[in-house]
Amino acid sequence: MALARLARSGLRRSGGAASCYSRQKDIGIEGLPTNKCFSPSLENVSRNSSLSYLPSSIRMTTHMSSWSRGIKTTPHYQYHNAERIVEESESEYQELSYPGLEATKPGEKPRVVVLGTGWGACRFLKGIDTKIYDAVCISPRNHMVFTPLLASTCVGTLEFRSVAEPVSRIQTSLSSDPNSYFYLASCIGIDTDKHEVYCETVNNGKLSHEPHQFKVAYDKLVIAAGAEPLTFGIKGVKENAYFLREVNHAQEIRKKLLLNLMLSENPGISEEERKRLLHCVVIGGGPTGVEFSGELSDFIMRDVREQYAHVKDYVKVTLIEANEILSSFDIGLRQYATNHLNKSGVCLKRGVVKEVHPEKIILNDGTDVPYGLLVWSTGVGPSQFVKTLNLPKSPGGRIGVDEWLRAPSVEDVFALGDCAGFLEQTGKPVLPALAQVAERQGKYLAELFNKKIGEQDGGKALSAKDINLGDPFVYKHLGSMATVGRYKALVDLRQSKDEKGISLAGFLSWLIWRSAYLTRVLSWRNRFYVAVNWATTFVFGRDISRI
Repeated sequence: MALARLARSGLRRSGGAASCYSRQKDIGIEGLPTNKCFSPSLENVSRNSSLSYLPSSIRMTTHMSSWSRGIKTTPHYQYHNAERIVEESESEYQELSYPGLEATKPGEKPRVVVLGTGWGACRFLKGIDTKIYDAVCISPRNHMVFTPLLASTCVGTLEFRSVAEPVSRIQTSLSSDPNSYFYLASCIGIDTDKHEVYCETVNNGKLSHEPHQFKVAYDKLVIAAGAEPLTFGIKGVKENAYFLREVNHAQEIRKKLLLNLMLSENPGISEEERKRLLHCVVIGGGPTGVEFSGELSDFIMRDVREQYAHVKDYVKVTLIEANEILSSFDIGLRQYATNHLNKSGVCLKRGVVKEVHPEKIILNDGTDVPYGLLVWSTGVGPSQFVKTLNLPKSPGGRIGVDEWLRAPSVEDVFALGDCAGFLEQTGKPVLPALAQVAERQGKYLAELFNKKIGEQDGGKALSAKDINLGDPFVYKHLGSMATVGRYKALVDLRQSKDEKGISLAGFLSWLIWRSAYLTRVLSWRNRFYVAVNWATTFVFGRDISRI
C-alpha cells in the first residue's frame, strides 16, 4: 500500500515551472545515460524499491484513462472508493508507458517539438512546412508577446490584447492538423537518448487538481525557452520588484500604479507616505527601462495631472543605472535621451542596488530610496531550466550551439533565441538577447528544416547525420530603436557600436519607430488594434480605470 501511495504522489509531485536534474556518471543508476536530463520529481525513490522512477518505466495503478488531443492521460482520483481500491489491492498494479505522445511510426510525418512561444519559436513555427512535419509546441503561455510595445500597455497607451498574438494563429496547424498540437505545459526534463521531453501541466494554483506529467517523443527538438530577468542575487528583488517581460507583468504594474494613485488621495495619508506611494523607481537604463520611463512620464504629464490634480505634484519617476543609459546606442543619442528624460521630469540617478525592501531600496553608497512602485529591468540571463540541462554551455551559461544552431553533443537538438549562444570553438561571439536575433534565427532554422533536412528525408530521428546543411547562420544587426516619450525616439542604424552609420533622434525618429513596429506586428488584427489604440489615446487620453 505504501508503494501505491508513493507511485501516485511521485507522479504528481511538481518539479518546478522550468527545472530539471542532470544525472552524472558517478551516480551509477542502471539505465541512466550520462547525457540525460530529468526532473527531480521522477527520481525521488529509493534504489532498493521495486518501483523504477525512470521515465521509461513508471509503474502506477489506473482504473480509468482519457484521451485529450492525442495525449493519453491518467486522471487523478477524485472519489474515495477509487482511492480505497488502490490501497487495498496492490496486486492490481500494471506497468504502463509514461502518458503522452509516442515516437512516430514509419510512414508518418516527422515530429518537430518546439519548447517556447517567444520570438524565435514563433518565427520558426510560422515558417515550418507542415506538409513535411507535424509540429508540437509546448509552453506555459499560449501566445507570443510583442515585447517592443509592452511598456505602452502599462500606462494604457495600448490595450493588452494588442501585444499578444495567439500561437494557434501564427501556426494554424497546431489547432487544425490531427497530429499537431499545442500543450500548455512546462518542460521539466529531456532524454536525448530516447528522444523524449517530459512536461508538467501549468497549474498557477488555480486548478482543482494537482498538475500531471506527460512525455512527448520527438524526431527533432527545438529549444527556444527564452531567458529570465537578471537579479544578480540581490536580496528582495524577486519578492518586491515587478519585471516587464510578460503581459501579466504589465497588468500587475498597471494595477499597482493606479492603486497607488487612488490610495494617495485618501484622507489621513501623511505627506511622507504620499510621496513614497507616488514614487516610481525603474532599475536599469537599457531600452526597456528607458521606454517604460518615457511612457510613465507621458502618462504623468498628460493624464495624471488632469485627473489626479490633488496629488499631481507628488508623482515622481526615478531611473537608476549603474553606468550610462542605452549603452549600446551612439553617444550622441545617449546624450539626447538623457537631456530629454530630464526635461520630462525623470530623475536619472547613477548607483548600484544593494538590497530591496518592501518600501525602499538601499544603494551601495548607503542611500535609501523609498518607492511605491519598483520596476526591475536589468537584462536577462539563462533560466533555471537551461542551467540544469546537461548540455554544453556557451559563455554566459546559455545552451551552446554550432553555426547551424545545433547542440553538437547530441543528435536532433537545436536551440535558438535568448537561451542559446555560440560555443567558443565556433569563433563567433554570443549574440545579444534581442528580438531581432531570435526572429532571424527562427527564420533561418525553418528554412534549414524545410529545404535541407526535409527535402533530403532527414526529418526522422537520427537520420540527418550525413546531410549537408548548407550555409551556416550569419547575423547582421539591422539597428536599434527606442522611444523616450513625448513623441520623441532614437534610431541607431549602425551595425555595431564601433561602426559608423545613420543616427536619428526626435519627432522623425518617433514616426520611424512607430511605423516600423506597426509593420512588425504579426497579424492584421493586432495591427488594427494598435493603430486604433494609438489614435484613441491621442484624441481622448489614456484609460485610467483600474479593473
